[in-house]
Amino acid sequence: MKVLGASKFGRQSLRFFSHHPKPHCISPTDVIIKVEYSDLNPVDHHKLNSRPAGAETPPDRTPFIVGFGGSGVIESVSEMADEQSRGLLNKRVVFIADPSNDGSYSQYIRCDRRIVAIIPDDIPFHEAASIPIAGCTAFESLAKVGLSVTDFGPESESAGDGKRLLIVGGSGGVGSWITQLARSNYPKLDIVCTVGSEDSSHWCKKMGCDRTIKHDEINTLGGGPKGSCNYIICLTEPTQTVFTSLTEVLRPYGQICLVAAGDGIKSLDLSFVFFKCGTVSTQTVFSSIRVGYCLDQANEMAIILRLMGTKRVTAPMNDNWNNIESGWKECNKEGGYIDVVGSGHMKGKLVMKIGHHGS
Repeated sequence: MKVLGASKFGRQSLRFFSHHPKPHCISPTDVIIKVEYSDLNPVDHHKLNSRPAGAETPPDRTPFIVGFGGSGVIESVSEMADEQSRGLLNKRVVFIADPSNDGSYSQYIRCDRRIVAIIPDDIPFHEAASIPIAGCTAFESLAKVGLSVTDFGPESESAGDGKRLLIVGGSGGVGSWITQLARSNYPKLDIVCTVGSEDSSHWCKKMGCDRTIKHDEINTLGGGPKGSCNYIICLTEPTQTVFTSLTEVLRPYGQICLVAAGDGIKSLDLSFVFFKCGTVSTQTVFSSIRVGYCLDQANEMAIILRLMGTKRVTAPMNDNWNNIESGWKECNKEGGYIDVVGSGHMKGKLVMKIGHHGS
């Protein structure tokens, strides 16, 4: 099969390999998916750049294939598969990829059925592919700050009334999903996003936030002992300056979820959070996989798909996305979608169409 991978670390090392072995099932819960679209995320670049550019990739992971989610069709299941796995055969699905295996920049991928969800017939592959990493990160981040998401609808029209959610860095894929999922369940919640440009501000409001502020204006929301934000989800590196602002605006008994890492987390000052009886949590979507699928991420994706089906949320596709430029050859060109995702300045989501039949 054909894959887009690297024999050396660094984004510029990505190239096509035409004769990579097709994966096969190893465990009873494995399924083989013919990939239609790969999710594109900043984590792809983090993995490609996890060692100095030009360093050789590990022999057992060469070519090094990133891509940690996408959509496709289940082509085969394990010979030892149970009835639940066999029921997925030939189904259109969305999936999260185990980062310890080859990723979704490939024509086929081995995946565990516990991180696979069936796509309804009325949702196209490319929209579904925008869900796995960004959608589940948003879903789990909201749960960690006390804003659980369901597809049943808000408990009341006043759900969230008098409460405020601050999203630091709201215009990317995760921020777009957080805004929509929160709004779908909490219609009266005051959602504020920080942005770096007027263009990003328009995008966040399109996603459903109430207002935007600049990244360095967090303190204008109101700080001190009483604070002004019940829930905070930080999608940028929590430098000491950023985190100090967050602790200022946090309300007593409020919750902060940190999604991005970096050196800043090594020296966070929690004194004001402690004073306010606040809670600080972290979020990485792959942790559940590493400990044996402790979260039902298949159900998380299924809930998002059902919300899409009822038009309560939409796939936050970047305004410039189109199917022609999404082909994996075009995506891998200089300035293509892979580079756009790695730039750190993107609104919404981009996905990549995986080529078959020699494309």
